[in-house]
Amino acid sequence: MIVAVSGAEYLGRFFDAADAAESGCRGSVSEDRWLADNYSGEFLPLIRPYISVRDESMAYETILLLAAVRERSVMPEIRDLSKRGGDSVRMACAAYIKTMEDDDELIPKLFDGIEHSDGHVFFNSASKLAKIARAEDMARVRRTYGQVQGRMRLAMKEVIEAIIRRNPSMSQDGWLYLSVPVVPDEKSFDRFLTRSKEYIDVRYRKSVFPRGNIRVSTYNNVRDALITIRKRLYNEEENLRYYDIDKSDRFEELSDLAEWASQDLSGKTVLKDDRARIRRKVQYLYE
Repeated sequence: MIVAVSGAEYLGRFFDAADAAESGCRGSVSEDRWLADNYSGEFLPLIRPYISVRDESMAYETILLLAAVRERSVMPEIRDLSKRGGDSVRMACAAYIKTMEDDDELIPKLFDGIEHSDGHVFFNSASKLAKIARAEDMARVRRTYGQVQGRMRLAMKEVIEAIIRRNPSMSQDGWLYLSVPVVPDEKSFDRFLTRSKEYIDVRYRKSVFPRGNIRVSTYNNVRDALITIRKRLYNEEENLRYYDIDKSDRFEELSDLAEWASQDLSGKTVLKDDRARIRRKVQYLYE
């Protein structure tokens, strides 16, 4: 399990390693396992400037570190530097590009391992995939995530979490990526659409929408219900191809309603409850 570190802590370690690199200690940054294991895409703005610094030894080390952590967002800069940088920088750029190209060839083989094997082959493939999977691999990773159980699902969860760490723009929707995909069931989805639309378009519109102030228990109940609805919609989107065409129209209608209610709820003033209240169950939304 990776324990999250702060940007300040990461940058401090990076600077310590950089000092050693500038003193001629090759590998002090690029081979530092702590820097690699604790890297998150949100740290990129802190170290990105060192890709193109005048000190070639520092640029060399930084580029190789970004290759080790599979930071793909700097690829355009690396390609540019591979043409105009000094000898050591061009060598690091070539290694970075080769690493990404090798990963592109390996990823389909790893997917074959998790989709058609179990036991050692599955877990070995999942472990490797967690280190190199790209943002565009998320949908395929989640497909297997929803099809397996137990330790195999936990292994796929680690792949999803690793993709999110490397791509901070995905973190806001991390709770959706980590929700479990739904097996196609048109009757169940039809009931969900009917009950969810009633919940928002009738009950929410009548009981919550007109009020500017709501109690925290009401806020929590509605928030939980809307989260449940949004998760189900997200996980049913790929299933729409198996359903009648009217389900797609109703899917869009409910999505719009959920977005409207979420925005309206965020503008409410939330008041403390006078006493503890029983939390409303929203399990019926799954039925």
